[in-house]
Amino acid sequence: MQKQIRPYQINFSAIPFRRNGIQLLLLLFLLSGCTATRFLKENESFYAGTKIKIQSQGRISGQKNLVNKLDEYILPKPNKTVLGSRPGVWFYFIAGTPKKKKGLGNFIKTKLGSPPVFLSHATPQKTAKTLEAEVNNDGYFRSTVSSEIKTKRKKSTVVYTINLERPYRLQNIDYTSIDSSNLNFYGAVVRGSLLKENQRYQLERLRKDQARVEEVAKNNGYYYFDDRYLLFDADSSIGKRNVDVKLHFEWNTPAHMMRAYRVRNVNIFPNYNLVTDSTATSYDTIKIEGFNYIDNAKTFRPNIITDVINVTPDSLYKRIHHEYTLSRLMSLKTFKFVNIKFTENHTDSASLDANIYLTPLLKKSVRMQVEGVSKSNNFVGPGIELTFTNRNLFRGAEMLQLKLNGAYEWQISRQQSGALNSVELGTSIGLYLPRFVAPIRIRNRSTKYLPQTQIKVGSNFQQRLQYFRLTSFNASYGYTWRETTYKMHELLPIDISFVKSSKTSAEFDALLAQNPTLANSFQNQFIIGSRYSFILNTQLRDDIVTKYELKDSRRSDFYFNGTVDLSGNIINSIQRLKKSNEEQHEILGSPYSQYVILSTDLRYYYRTNKKSKLATRFFLGTGFAYGNSENLPYIKQFASGGANSLRAFPARSVGPGTYNVRTDTTMTSTTYFIDQRGDIKLEASIEYRFDIFKSLKGAIFADAGNIWLVKEDTSRTGSKFTKNFMSEIAIGTGVGIRYDFNFFILRLDVAFPIRKPYLPPNDRWVFNQIDFGSKDWRKQNLIFNIAIGYPF
Repeated sequence: MQKQIRPYQINFSAIPFRRNGIQLLLLLFLLSGCTATRFLKENESFYAGTKIKIQSQGRISGQKNLVNKLDEYILPKPNKTVLGSRPGVWFYFIAGTPKKKKGLGNFIKTKLGSPPVFLSHATPQKTAKTLEAEVNNDGYFRSTVSSEIKTKRKKSTVVYTINLERPYRLQNIDYTSIDSSNLNFYGAVVRGSLLKENQRYQLERLRKDQARVEEVAKNNGYYYFDDRYLLFDADSSIGKRNVDVKLHFEWNTPAHMMRAYRVRNVNIFPNYNLVTDSTATSYDTIKIEGFNYIDNAKTFRPNIITDVINVTPDSLYKRIHHEYTLSRLMSLKTFKFVNIKFTENHTDSASLDANIYLTPLLKKSVRMQVEGVSKSNNFVGPGIELTFTNRNLFRGAEMLQLKLNGAYEWQISRQQSGALNSVELGTSIGLYLPRFVAPIRIRNRSTKYLPQTQIKVGSNFQQRLQYFRLTSFNASYGYTWRETTYKMHELLPIDISFVKSSKTSAEFDALLAQNPTLANSFQNQFIIGSRYSFILNTQLRDDIVTKYELKDSRRSDFYFNGTVDLSGNIINSIQRLKKSNEEQHEILGSPYSQYVILSTDLRYYYRTNKKSKLATRFFLGTGFAYGNSENLPYIKQFASGGANSLRAFPARSVGPGTYNVRTDTTMTSTTYFIDQRGDIKLEASIEYRFDIFKSLKGAIFADAGNIWLVKEDTSRTGSKFTKNFMSEIAIGTGVGIRYDFNFFILRLDVAFPIRKPYLPPNDRWVFNQIDFGSKDWRKQNLIFNIAIGYPF
């Protein structure tokens, strides 16, 4: 059974709803008592926020974006409200003044409570001046802002009215001062300019362009270049609401800022101690490829360090080489601190010496982790993991990890009438090398990121106490590398697994006898193949385009993961060369799988505003077994339903197709644990995410999808993929809350189905059956999911 990110899912039916809505009325009554107005003194009123009105002089586009931007400059922010109440303020007042810094009272006041925000905390006139300045900085010259206070029932709102003039636009952009100063990067400055003709004047864009010019200069040797000495002159007197801008240097610009520097010496200290300043001690210096490698401990092979350093001796200083060197050295995962200091060379005033200080982590460490194990098939229980790590095995920053893990689990499910327990033990050895290790030379084209070669060997033992024992062995060899910050590749040319089932119970044997497809999936077999994945995630972009984007200018992001998984082709070709007459070829007495699996995971994120986002996901996967296999291996098949899938259905309970396990006479309440799996999977989700207050966030979502088989399975009627697949889609919807602990997200989703594909065609939509007041309906339909992290 494959572990996932601790999703935990149960059917929930114990909430005592009633049809007459008394509970809802009681809830509204309690919330109305949380308005906290009774705590106000005379003449006090709550600050209820602001309204921004625009009176434009003519037709002006982009007003909504302008309002959203100005809202960030308005302080203070009002207290969060829920249905007109202020629960945070209410908790703050009822907690009083806690006598202790810890305890329930302090938790209520600081974690649940929020200090009240009164009208007296607001400064309307001062804020109006700030908004007026920002409007003019955005190119709407001569615009004005006024303020007005409106109070009603102990709530005061400040209304800001903007008399918005038509914007001014750029006409001529002049960088000739760089050219006239004999600096060697004039062409690069002009080509990469953030300023374009007819663009609206924006002070923020000018400041971004100044920072860009500094980066261009530092990548051309100008180590001391500082954009604080750059100024843009803007001339708006040319008429027709046009502005000419000209970049120039301040009169007191330092001389060394205008000088290009070369790196003369690169000194490497691979065992630097921050406390004792180990550079004060005399060490032997090794000259390697021009680098000065200073170390007596011989902890690392020198070329391992020098090969990842971009700052090289006798080269032009480039800021990008400085940053990439830091990134690559940290990617070795064997140093606690990495620092590079540049000093002027004492023999040449136009040269720098680079001193690279590296403080190693402890070479060896042991970690024990006790955790609550949770899987997507509702198995939960205690687990323990012991990890030994050696971060520099062969003096080449190789990381060796030995892991031992164990868990005792039981399944929580209303569909399972009896106890279902499982014992799992596993061990693995992984060797990770920060470079390509291959029979042929592979060139790393990335100057920022190091590739990684990984070699893994492991075994896993699982005893499903009532049914079977499953033992698996695996070995893999492959590579992971980043092409750019947001493009990553994973290639496993060798990925071998062997799965063996034994000590099956009579009940389980009977189930396999009745279901040949399931029996084929569970047979002892080798999986000998290769796997490749390409991942693109634009949320990680840090290139020069995104680095200098204006605030709120980029709202969309994409995530794509495409995977190809192949097995058995090479070994099958070898077997055919032997001209074997066997119908099913074997290795060491067991057959091997032959299949191809293709999958794609596409996600799109759209930020509607600062506090909300629309997230969508589309997943399509298909696998086909052929040659030496009748079916895909059980562990390679797709499943649908669960905390990270169709959240309105129990884990791995949907499909395949219109197959209904609930009416299958060969299945019993004690054999529902067999996951429903298929060869094809199609899923789509949409989720609206929004902030509630503080670290508490909410979501409204809908999921749709199903799985199917490629070949007909007479034991599971309706499971084959056909042209009518769209009529077999399962659909569910729900709401969720998430608490952000900064380092992880705790998620609680409640969902219910609105379309059940296993019902007769005319009865699959179940809108008319929704009845939150019915205990039987909740027992059969209401699903609660508890998990760590977002589903996508």
